[in-house]
Amino acid sequence: MFSAETLAGLSVKLDQIVQGFSLILPEILVIGLLITGIFVELFIHGNSEKSSSSWRYFISIIGLLFVIALAFQRQQNGHNGFASFSLFWITTASNAINLLILALGFLILIVSQITGKKLSIEEQIGFLSILSGSLLTGISNHWLSLFLSIELMSLGTYLLAGIRKDSEGARAALPYVLFGMATSAIFLYGVSLMYGLSGTMSFSNPAFTRVFSSADPLFIGLSLGLISCALLFKMSWAPFQPWSPDVLETLSAPWMAWISIAPKIAVTWLGIRMIHFIPTDMSMYIAALAILTLLIGNLGALRQTNTKRLLAYSSIAHGGFMAMVWLSPAKEATEALLFYGLTYGLSTILVFFLAEHPSEDNVEDNLDTWKGLSKSQPIKSLLLFVGFIALIGLPPAGTFLAKITYFSLLWESIQAHSNIATITLLTVAIFATAVSVFYYLKIPFYIYFKKSDVNQEIKIEKNMWIFGVIMAAIILCLLTPNFIFNFWNL
Repeated sequence: MFSAETLAGLSVKLDQIVQGFSLILPEILVIGLLITGIFVELFIHGNSEKSSSSWRYFISIIGLLFVIALAFQRQQNGHNGFASFSLFWITTASNAINLLILALGFLILIVSQITGKKLSIEEQIGFLSILSGSLLTGISNHWLSLFLSIELMSLGTYLLAGIRKDSEGARAALPYVLFGMATSAIFLYGVSLMYGLSGTMSFSNPAFTRVFSSADPLFIGLSLGLISCALLFKMSWAPFQPWSPDVLETLSAPWMAWISIAPKIAVTWLGIRMIHFIPTDMSMYIAALAILTLLIGNLGALRQTNTKRLLAYSSIAHGGFMAMVWLSPAKEATEALLFYGLTYGLSTILVFFLAEHPSEDNVEDNLDTWKGLSKSQPIKSLLLFVGFIALIGLPPAGTFLAKITYFSLLWESIQAHSNIATITLLTVAIFATAVSVFYYLKIPFYIYFKKSDVNQEIKIEKNMWIFGVIMAAIILCLLTPNFIFNFWNL
């Protein structure tokens, strides 16, 4: 039998565990939605594929709609605080980031259902795992919670990457899973070393900041380097990007877009939060990694003739571009990330969905499939053209203002510190943007200026209205930027 003192102590511990759960209710409900989806599968298993898919969409969309409402209320009310022994730290900025990730995930599900894509149980679990992992990463305040959040996010990507059972799918998924497991082990080694040096697992603990001035710089650098390996792997940052083109090439449009959006926003925000707890100047290392990632992503995309691989390399480049905000003050960096994440996310969804299977007569995913598409599908061609313009960052797309904001912040950083690494990064970023014009406009060139090898008849373009709505939203981001910046209530 338990003594009265033991029971009383247990009650106190339980109270501490659930302390602040009201602040992380949206994240808890997403995990609950994941468990519900698995449980419901027991009852819909054996139904027709169409019926099962409809039930999965219904559960996921209705559940996410409720979660978004709660996240919106939390963000507008400005709730903040710690939860569960300070494992999680909720701020107005993290509320805004998680609301953005939720909204983009909801949009991907809506577009997938409207365009008639089936939703398997593996895809549902993979999607919700990435979503819950990304949300928890955004509020983590402890090495343990961060590790578990990243692993949850990774499990979703492993599941989506392994859906294809053919040789191409196996060739892409196996190295990715092995590299992912290796980086997880490396991450734990780095965390154990950091804990040994600082004596704390919490980011916000003053001991974590003090260790950078008291411990041996060699061990500090080794610890941060090991931890960074895992985080940069999730962002497809160079030199940890080789898996990305192979994996994304095997995925269908929704999951290709989702893996390109959610982890990047979550880890970039994590970097903004953590970099300001580190008193050591990290600008040289950040700039070097960003330069390498921008060059590999853009120059790699320039030589691609496969549509999906071209988009995969461009996703690598955008990851490097997004993380440039690590060189800026936290508030300005968060605002820039929110605006860029919104416009980039919308543009990615628009292009990745429309770029899948451009021709029913030719399933080869190369540039020749786009020849003369403007004759048979003029609306789709126009939407794709606007989408590629948005990914470049040119008017009338909102990404134009997002990139200008990034360049402005980088220029302010140069004026404040004026080091050669940051100046070089700005130069490379402008060069990379110019290079992106050439490979992004490859497909529109084939669409409008190349003649098809076969006679093409005008086809009925179904469900283009949803992509028209997304295109309008991208343009509105440029026309009403103040509304968007004020909406986040930072």
